Amino acid sequence: MAGQKITKQLYARLDLSEQDIFEDLATGLPVTEAIRKYQVSKRIWYGWLDRKPGRRDDYKRAQRHFAETLADETIKIADSCIDTADAQIAKVRIDARRWIAGKVDPERYGEKQGPAVQINLQSEHLQALKDINSEDVVPVNHSDRRE
Repeated sequence: MAGQKITKQLYARLDLSEQDIFEDLATGLPVTEAIRKYQVSKRIWYGWLDRKPGRRDDYKRAQRHFAETLADETIKIADSCIDTADAQIAKVRIDARRWIAGKVDPERYGEKQGPAVQINLQSEHLQALKDINSEDVVPVNHSDRRE
């Protein structure tokens, strides 16, 4: 019974901080840091997210805002490059942000994958030629030749 009371208190604390939590997440606070900041366990955190209808959507919205922030940062980083040494550092920073944005919001910033079908037209063309040539071959009777 005492455990249920503590769990309810933790849920209530998160409920009171809901707006701040989503603002923190939208500005880039990792979930592990948010769990530490609001002094709850992972079980309480994820239970709280699923406890109220629409809260998981708010969470995903905060993640999308974070991905947009990362995309904006990549432009600022690229525009601030001055020389080649600076460009190499900027490339690493940009790639890290692109990767995170792709994981947080894959629909918008993820790598677009084409169909996983590979067709070898050359072998298909060769087979078609063989099929055509085998149909057009007329047997030649060499006994009709006059010498």
